[in-house]
Amino acid sequence: MKRRMLNGTAVALALLLAACGSSGEGTQNQVAASNDMNAMAADPSNPFAQSEMQMNERMMAAVGTDVGDSWVRKMIEHHQGAIDMSRIVLEQNPRADVAEMARMTIQKQSKEIEDLRKLVKQGSPNPQSAELYRASMTQMHDAMMVAKGADISETFLRKMLEHHRGGVTMSDVALQNGVSGVLRQQVQKTRDDQQKEAQMVEAMLRGETMQHAMQQTGVKSAEEAKAEPAPADKAMPAAKAEPRTTPRAEPKAPPAAQPKAEPKAPAPTCSAEHRAAGHC
Repeated sequence: MKRRMLNGTAVALALLLAACGSSGEGTQNQVAASNDMNAMAADPSNPFAQSEMQMNERMMAAVGTDVGDSWVRKMIEHHQGAIDMSRIVLEQNPRADVAEMARMTIQKQSKEIEDLRKLVKQGSPNPQSAELYRASMTQMHDAMMVAKGADISETFLRKMLEHHRGGVTMSDVALQNGVSGVLRQQVQKTRDDQQKEAQMVEAMLRGETMQHAMQQTGVKSAEEAKAEPAPADKAMPAAKAEPRTTPRAEPKAPPAAQPKAEPKAPAPTCSAEHRAAGHC
């Protein structure tokens, strides 16, 4: 684990070197930043440090074909970071409502990663589109790394608060830079969800129960989120129903011709003489 932490620190330092240039002042800043990151990674009170740095590295490396595609790829890594941190806190014996929140986060973020993967584009990477997100990602990472609480449960909540705020600011960048169509719907949905979950965490930090905080902020449960179709699914054309064919009525056979009654023979006439003689 220590080796992975050092590898993560090295990559993060390389990113700082690229951003700061080669001036003397820049070199001093790089050394200071490296020392700070090494100290954070070695801090035993922060079991999340490695996953935080790895999330930042993956997000910085995710580059799409345009602004929207870069958002999709970076947000996949953003959500994966929340899943990793939630799994870590579950190993640290947090209080019951924080454990419940961590399990809910794993389920919901896993579902949204599946939704986001449906929107990934194929094509040549466009580094300029990814660069638009650098400031918001850096701000989120720095705020998460220094976030601490009185115990592991509060530390997790404070880090997740900054994580959700980062998701909101990244979504704002995408919305302000022309994403449209189904992707815009997904960005807006993600932004709304991240904003509500940030408000839920704030309420929990004030001492409210998770269930009460969810009711106040409108955060969906894992079951509700799983049942909700993604914008990409809603946009798929519905399967055309087969036209219903009404069976054509068979023509009725004409009624069978009734046999004509044979004409009755006329009753024989009886003369008066025959009647008198009793013959008729």
